Amino acid sequence: MPKSARLTGIKSLRCYQVPEVAEVTGVTTRTVRSWIKQGLPVFAVERPALVRGDDLIAFIKKKRADRKTEVALHEFFCLRCRQSRAAAGGFATCRSNGTRVALKAICIECEGVMNKPVAKSQLSALRNKLELIDED
Repeated sequence: MPKSARLTGIKSLRCYQVPEVAEVTGVTTRTVRSWIKQGLPVFAVERPALVRGDDLIAFIKKKRADRKTEVALHEFFCLRCRQSRAAAGGFATCRSNGTRVALKAICIECEGVMNKPVAKSQLSALRNKLELIDED
């Protein structure tokens, strides 16, 4: 099973039963029933319960959007804290690989290692906010 639901096979003008929703999105029926409890609109007047395709698409897109966290250029996303965090001490190490630069810093809260890829063109703006130490 995939980590996230597929949108590619959902037809917006079709109604789906719970097992069909599970099949078309690539999740289990248990997940679909959980989505219904979380607010996925269904036609439950008659049995079996039906889910409209456009409602399903909108629900999955909203769930994806809710998971996203905005991270400023000088901040990193800490996987331990699950939040946008500043680098401890205001510095990060950088290693160049092609057109990208791999940044590595320590989280100011949990002291975990944070990584972030950045375009080389953004380095000058980044140097104003962070002290960068070259690893090369």
